[in-house]
Amino acid sequence: MQASAIMNSFVVKFIFWGILTALAYHIVVGIRHVLMDFGYLEESLAAGTRSAQVAMGITLVLSVLAGVLVW
Repeated sequence: MQASAIMNSFVVKFIFWGILTALAYHIVVGIRHVLMDFGYLEESLAAGTRSAQVAMGITLVLSVLAGVLVW
């Protein structure tokens, strides 16, 4: 009961959402770096920039989904 009451606080939900967003970013960019280590996404500066934009877009979507999960 006490844990449920603590999790209903806006501040705690916001911190939990932030942690989930940071974790999603870390995972997405980690996968991007693994792909780059295998030789993909390294053809040019434009390809690297585009893959970074795609990674940020995926992170944004995952962040919204984490917000829906938390709230």
